[in-house]
Amino acid sequence: MNAVLANSIVVIAIVVSACYAVWRLGPRRMRDAVRARLSKALPRVFGSLIDSSSNGACDACGSGCTTTTTNAPPARREHAVFWRKKA
Repeated sequence: MNAVLANSIVVIAIVVSACYAVWRLGPRRMRDAVRARLSKALPRVFGSLIDSSSNGACDACGSGCTTTTTNAPPARREHAVFWRKKA
């Protein structure tokens, strides 16, 4: 019984790892299609997948933004470091 349980845990870990690798390394169009199908099939569970894929591009399409944004001052620029060869 312990061997069956241990082998099933290993198989599940390998399958999850393979699915993650295909998801991350696969084409973006495939990921977007899977997200769209999941959000249409199970909107309560996967309804926010498409909303979170905008990567913070709030109001990029002109439709408005659901969260409020603040105008933070720009970050300070760092000074460039130049490396020179010794003579």
